[in-house]
Amino acid sequence: MDYGAAIIIDELTSLELEEPAAAAAAIYDRPIGLRLLHEEPNGGEEHYLVRYPAGLRGRPHLHTAAHTIVVLEGQLDANGRVIGPGSYAHFPAGQVMQHQAAGDAPCLFVLLFHGPFDVRLADEESGSDVAAI
Repeated sequence: MDYGAAIIIDELTSLELEEPAAAAAAIYDRPIGLRLLHEEPNGGEEHYLVRYPAGLRGRPHLHTAAHTIVVLEGQLDANGRVIGPGSYAHFPAGQVMQHQAAGDAPCLFVLLFHGPFDVRLADEESGSDVAAI
């Protein structure tokens, strides 16, 4: 049987990560690690491997596209709820969110954007947009 093309990556935990572009970096209080795993042609989905260092803090923000996180290692604070390995979090498009490292270890996760990546900071008091990045 002939199968269609598939992107298969073994050993995600061993991939080398890079610092993100300025837009993504502006959300966090220190550098994160990022690796593009897949990007749909013509502005579709984007999949990333992300590592947050221990103690990383994120600012409230929002995206035009919904996105999903699957935690592989460590703990993630997702909108105030701490989740660990094997956990899933989905963030709807256009809603204010905050995710950051939890605990005293780094957090590694797969991030699936259900459309092209963009990010805007949100005002912590009102939850409204304050800046496009």
